[in-house]
Amino acid sequence: MEETKKETMISAENLDVDAAFKELGETVLLSEPLSPEEDRRILRRIDMYLLPVMAISYLFQFLDKSAMGYTSILGLRTDLHLVGQDYAWASSIFYFGYLAFSYPAALIMNRFPVGKFLALSVTLWAVVLLCTAATYNAAGLQATRFFLGFMEAAVAPGFGIITSMWYKRSEQPLRMGAWFMGNVCSGLFGALIAYGLGHITAIEPWRAVFIIFGAITIVWAVSLFYTLPDTPMNARFLSKEDRIKAIERVKENLTGIKNNRWKKHQAIDALTDPKSWFIFFIGLCCNIPNGGITGFGSIVIKGLGFSTLNTLLVQMLAVVFQAIYVLGATGGSTYLTNTRTYWMALMMVISLVGTVMIRSIEHSNIWGRFMGYCLLIAFSANFPMSLTMVAANTGGFTKKTTVSSMVFVAYTVGNIIGPQLFFEHEAPGYDSGFVSMLVCFSAGVFFCFGLRFYLIWENKRRDAMGDAPVLTIDGVEVEGTAALNLLDKTDRELLQFRYLY
Repeated sequence: MEETKKETMISAENLDVDAAFKELGETVLLSEPLSPEEDRRILRRIDMYLLPVMAISYLFQFLDKSAMGYTSILGLRTDLHLVGQDYAWASSIFYFGYLAFSYPAALIMNRFPVGKFLALSVTLWAVVLLCTAATYNAAGLQATRFFLGFMEAAVAPGFGIITSMWYKRSEQPLRMGAWFMGNVCSGLFGALIAYGLGHITAIEPWRAVFIIFGAITIVWAVSLFYTLPDTPMNARFLSKEDRIKAIERVKENLTGIKNNRWKKHQAIDALTDPKSWFIFFIGLCCNIPNGGITGFGSIVIKGLGFSTLNTLLVQMLAVVFQAIYVLGATGGSTYLTNTRTYWMALMMVISLVGTVMIRSIEHSNIWGRFMGYCLLIAFSANFPMSLTMVAANTGGFTKKTTVSSMVFVAYTVGNIIGPQLFFEHEAPGYDSGFVSMLVCFSAGVFFCFGLRFYLIWENKRRDAMGDAPVLTIDGVEVEGTAALNLLDKTDRELLQFRYLY
């Protein structure tokens, strides 16, 4: 006799449930199983469409943010009469803009369509980048950098939220690594384009960099209004039936899809959750070094003994190392269960070794010190890894956007502090900057293991409590993970939730 499938009936008018209910209709059959073949087919379809869109967008995000780093050795500092810490502040002020808009961006994504908002953000930052080519002094450069950070603040957290909507927790690290590879590829394209533009004489080469990068980004931004979906339920590349299956396949996540209400109790939950603060401090330990390397990387490499144009070329070799770190950490944590914090700690240790090499190897050994630089940038793999920890271990849409904002507050604060530790009078060795990196990477290893032990303890505590209580909504008992996934409950409210570490 065929077993009768159970349905969970939940009203679409209930404001507490996930927005997917409203888009699917009054009644949702949540217990219909997907065959492994169907699951793989839907996953392939999502990968082929969504990952290239996010990777290319992130390529432009990092390319445009890094443009000042390339132009720092193409005459920008001389033509704009930058003295003392003017350049350092131009690097830092980007993150003041980023910080100012981080949480407002999260609130907007909570209330409005994610895809359309991100497309608008890309358009506006491209306009700001074009304006940078028209600056003539330090104040103008710093103003455009502030608004560039303001406009770019939504992109990475937005992509983290999109990834959590579409992918199972086990699939998320590699997919976040895939779109983060746009960052890596931008290092290759950016260095090559900057190298080519460095030879032009019609206008100042640094102005040409901003104009070309900005124009290409605007063209891409227009396409995003049509290609980047807001949720699985309005994805143009899926049929109505496949949209339902896309939600069904992530039911085990228990982290929800999308909810348009901001919930105060979830924001408080985020701010009082210990794991939120572990991730915050891991981010801070990574981004103080990142602030220095992003703004001063070209100057540091040139200071090792390379010519101006060769500096741009050898940076591409460092990018190859960065690709290895990102794919190694995200791929390894995907296929080796509960190794995420191990990989994060390993990246910190590799960066620590690289920092020691740069400081210890004789200055005459240019390539030995450059290899130290290639090891130093391993910490950059922890950016997508931190986002996977948020996406996989945070339930409730308001809580998820709040924790994402905390990650990006750490990102901005770290990147504000970092360039200020690279003092002009210490160029090109920047001893203070590299000492700060040693401290940050050492502390980062501690926080990675602290997060791991906390999550293991919390899982054991929940196991010891036995079966979780049955939840009810609209007077109906909620059965099955598919229904639980769409209740917009936090991970601490769902005792069925188990953390990945």
